[in-house]
Amino acid sequence: MAQALRQLMWGPAAAVFESEVEARWKLEGNHFNFSPIEAAPSWALQQQHGGPCGVFAPVQALLLARLGGNIDAKLTIPDRDLLLANVLADVLVQATESPSDKIWLIDATQVSPSSDSFSPFDVPRADLPSRVLSFLVHPKRGVLSFVYSLMLTRGVSRLQDDMDDVESSLTSGQFGHGSQELLNLMLTGRATSNVFDGVVPMGDSGLVLRGVQSRAQVGYLTHLEALRYCTVGTFLKSPIFPVWVLGSTSHFTVLFATDASLCTESASDALLATVQRAFQSFDTMGNGYIPIDALGQVLAKLHVDPAILANEFQLGRLYSKLQVPGAGIVLWEDFWRVVSILLDTNDLQQALDGKRKEGSSRPRSDSDVARALQAQFDADPTSTTTSSSTAIPDDVDTASVEDRWATLDDEQEQVKQVVLYHVNGLVDASKASAGKFPRCVQFEATIPTKNRVGYSVPMVDTTHTTGGHGCPIEDVLQTKWPGISVNWHGQRPPTLD
Repeated sequence: MAQALRQLMWGPAAAVFESEVEARWKLEGNHFNFSPIEAAPSWALQQQHGGPCGVFAPVQALLLARLGGNIDAKLTIPDRDLLLANVLADVLVQATESPSDKIWLIDATQVSPSSDSFSPFDVPRADLPSRVLSFLVHPKRGVLSFVYSLMLTRGVSRLQDDMDDVESSLTSGQFGHGSQELLNLMLTGRATSNVFDGVVPMGDSGLVLRGVQSRAQVGYLTHLEALRYCTVGTFLKSPIFPVWVLGSTSHFTVLFATDASLCTESASDALLATVQRAFQSFDTMGNGYIPIDALGQVLAKLHVDPAILANEFQLGRLYSKLQVPGAGIVLWEDFWRVVSILLDTNDLQQALDGKRKEGSSRPRSDSDVARALQAQFDADPTSTTTSSSTAIPDDVDTASVEDRWATLDDEQEQVKQVVLYHVNGLVDASKASAGKFPRCVQFEATIPTKNRVGYSVPMVDTTHTTGGHGCPIEDVLQTKWPGISVNWHGQRPPTLD
């Protein structure tokens, strides 16, 4: 078992020797250390050596999620040690699949090529925080002991099933940075290889690429998306708590806010995320279109009114509206413009006309729609239940709500003022000895929001990114909030590396 863990962590050669990368992970500075400097935030983890940022950053993000808005609190040493133990325990529990799964702890010294003993021990869930505190936190056993415990808890076979390539490892590159699989394991409990939502079939091969299956506690944004190498799905972009791990090509840092409303999607954004997931489940190659033969399945997945789906005449009108003549396909932007109105109003004629009439059959306030869609957004995206006739639950009393929308001719835009923070825990030994500590930068941002229902929306909005030629952190923010405007108040923008 020790060899299997080592190969999954470091690659095939790790079964017989310890690499420089592994030695770096074992350095003294790669424990879960809080900054000893009085002026530093009491919750700030300090990393002194490169490599384990794929573990440090998610743990830091989860610490902040547990703190909520209390970032100015001066935590005592016992308080923050207990907070850390609870976070590590949460990550271990998240890696299991049922309450009967065992949770294991092991010392990293027992997972080495020269070790003669391998004696992990399982811990009852009720005792887990206290045992993590006494076994991992107080003795400062280091990041590796926790990672091996996490891998053992998830299980070697499950880890291999999570990954697209069974030959993959949890570290990569010359400097041994955490791979996407390790980051996803930390954030979601599953070592999947991709950042999109759900799974993507690889044509007719029977193979699938695995992404994120549900909304994460804390999120993830990456500079690689700004460089157009990947697209992060909404389950990571819109987490439960307003905290995100930020990825560059070589490091992970943390972005967070104290305003929980930042995680509440607008009504149209929540609808957009739901429709995108349904469409992409049939657009397996990410081409921006689906075959016309798949249209009925997508509409059913979105819970379009069964009366419409069962009416050949009505369905034929919808097919004629959406199909590209002679091509046998449906383009994403055409699909969204029409189907978003259909889901919002349950009125096919309005959807075909491209507008909502005054006195729509389903008047509702923005807050009503947002609450209903947020509930659906949190649900399993693969569900095909037909208990609701539309994608927007209609279980709230909106009889007295005035219909504010007459048409969609005027797309209204609003802005939200927010305060954001960025923290980079990497402080090398020379800087630490000079009294430096993790840099936490506070800044303000203006985030535009607008109604998207009935309007052309690209599957991936790259209109505001610079393709790597602008400020890296601002480019990353644009992938989550297109059109965001940042005010650094004269500060130097923080680095992602």
